[in-house]
Amino acid sequence: MPIIKDLKKAHKKILEINSRFDLAKRKNELKAVEKIIDNVKRGGDKALIYYTKKFDKVNLKNIKVSKAEIKNSTKDISYKLLTSIKKAIERIKIFHKTNVPSTWIKSFKLKERLGYKYVPLDSVGIYIPGGQSPLISTVLMTAVLAKVAGVKRIAIFTPPPVHKGILAACKLLGLNEIYQVGGAQAISAAAFGTESIKSVDKIIGPGNIYVTLAKKLVFGKIGIDGLYGPSEIAIIADKSARPNYLAIDLLSQLEHGSGLESAFIVTNSEIIAKETQKTLFKLAKNLPNKKIVLNSWKKNSAIVIVRDLNKASDLINMLAPEHLEIITKNPSHILNKIKHAGAVFLGEYSCESIGDYIAGPSHCLPTGGSAKFSSGLTVMDFMKKISVISFDKKSFNKVAKDVINLADAEGLKAHGDAVRVRFRSLRGALATKQ
Repeated sequence: MPIIKDLKKAHKKILEINSRFDLAKRKNELKAVEKIIDNVKRGGDKALIYYTKKFDKVNLKNIKVSKAEIKNSTKDISYKLLTSIKKAIERIKIFHKTNVPSTWIKSFKLKERLGYKYVPLDSVGIYIPGGQSPLISTVLMTAVLAKVAGVKRIAIFTPPPVHKGILAACKLLGLNEIYQVGGAQAISAAAFGTESIKSVDKIIGPGNIYVTLAKKLVFGKIGIDGLYGPSEIAIIADKSARPNYLAIDLLSQLEHGSGLESAFIVTNSEIIAKETQKTLFKLAKNLPNKKIVLNSWKKNSAIVIVRDLNKASDLINMLAPEHLEIITKNPSHILNKIKHAGAVFLGEYSCESIGDYIAGPSHCLPTGGSAKFSSGLTVMDFMKKISVISFDKKSFNKVAKDVINLADAEGLKAHGDAVRVRFRSLRGALATKQ
């Protein structure tokens, strides 16, 4: 991607980046997903076995991973990996425990009592991508939150063969309901159930285009966390930034390899811009999927040079990226101007990879500009709040006429009558006393 110096061209590029994953244009994939969902609804386990053989090239003997395989999983990975998983679990757990909301009911002006009761969901299904990149970290960044929220039933869905690291993470979290099915068929099974799988109340987790479309189609039958697109990163950098740090951070997201990943950098230094691009080309040669990475860089990425770094926040707020690194002398100053981003990383040692694996906040974040209206995964995605409303006779009496007036204006007679009958009863009781 050529370096951009014109703001109008930068705005145009941002619009292109945020439209690269337009689900409305995926008509062929949508038809395929609709068929898969319907076949799994009708065919159950038989359909899951069929699609697993077709897409994953695996002949499933058991849809559910055995307890023995889960139990032995921690012995099948290195001690170093096991130690790191344990450390990550502990850090993520500590962070999210601070975000668990408490039920509250308070007295207000009329002495009425109002509030919210927070309760965990009964069940969730968590989708863990497999394939070339079995995302052990996604188990941690989803299931830990579900456990902290208090969800009793957590079902894991992941394509076979299930990576031992994924199983080990599940074992450490006390999860034993693991299904080795992936793709749209897994989402359908989570939503509608099969002979082997009981349906869940909500499905959580990222996936490819087929998983995302399936989540969109089953929404309403069950809840979903969001529709995640290809990974993306943006960086704001001044002349103090190191080009080799910038380049490798950009590549850390481009390497996911769907061909639709995006990297975006804004800087006030032409030297930094040129050196970063030069270093990126050099480092990309070492990646196994370098052709896909460089194609993503060419099509979906950009380096923008601005005279005033204060303009950078305007561009970033327009882009609303999944990940934003601020690598400047005073990153906190720029943070104050950021309104739209999934996660922000301050300073050169807060690289995005830290957030992906061990920092604490979940790495499941809004993409494609959706950070303008949504947030990253939190414990609240595994809970719901119930309004609590309590009026006594006195507080009811003070609002009754207003409710009647509003209900009558809307033409909803029964709404008004529900208040009238109580209001008249109270007035009658008062008259009798007098």
